[in-house]
Amino acid sequence: MAAELTRRGAKTLLVPLIDWELPADTAELDQFLDAADSYDWLVLTSVTTVRALAQRARVRRVSLSSLIGSVKVAAVGAATGAALAELGVNVQLTPEEDQSAEGLLAALPAQPARALLPQSDLAADTLRAGLAGRGWMIDAVTAYVTVGYPAAAERRVSAVNDGADTGDSVDGDTVSANPGEPAGTVTQKKLLGDLRQGRIDVVVLTSPSIAARLHAMMESLPGTVATVAIGRRTERDASALGMRIDATASAPSPAGIADAVSTAVVNHRKRN
Repeated sequence: MAAELTRRGAKTLLVPLIDWELPADTAELDQFLDAADSYDWLVLTSVTTVRALAQRARVRRVSLSSLIGSVKVAAVGAATGAALAELGVNVQLTPEEDQSAEGLLAALPAQPARALLPQSDLAADTLRAGLAGRGWMIDAVTAYVTVGYPAAAERRVSAVNDGADTGDSVDGDTVSANPGEPAGTVTQKKLLGDLRQGRIDVVVLTSPSIAARLHAMMESLPGTVATVAIGRRTERDASALGMRIDATASAPSPAGIADAVSTAVVNHRKRN
């Protein structure tokens, strides 16, 4: 996303507001993973879920593909599918257009099946309830928990292709490169300073959790700042907090976000 925005002429700041940890007790997650091959479908709704499962596979010194066996895999979108492909896991189903819980629900077969649904502790009930309403048997399990940045080093969910499970410390205005985190990422302190001093034109909210965290840090953004939501759920949750959304991405992709940034700038100028 940052690369696409930079290619289009934007100067992009990356600011981690939330992070992810494995559950304090992974026994339930491990139990379900041991039985993954007995399900019809493994349904994965984020790259972070893939990272968490890969981390548990590494602890057992096996690949994720061998751990989950021959179960059919459904991924919510292209990024999740790419993360799985990187780990040698074949994906049988991905929504073509609506890369969201709603889109995945629509893409999955109507015929009842048995599915394992590892997910965030903050996941909406859309997918589980929708599939259960079709007669599916769903086992939902917490694969990771969302926390304020930075996560505890010993439980941090690491990047898909990284063997380390720990993050580095924050120093000054630049965050040291944690696994999977771009070098040169700036701190929350610098973000708040830049917002207050009018040095930021657009804020991109990449999840409902990001919206909630930013709102807790700064209840209202300066009127000079346009706001973009990555998808409809983020738009709804941010709006419920009183945050103004100037544009919502048509797809949660680099191009979709960049297009929404351009739209937000135009909409914001018209409004002001």
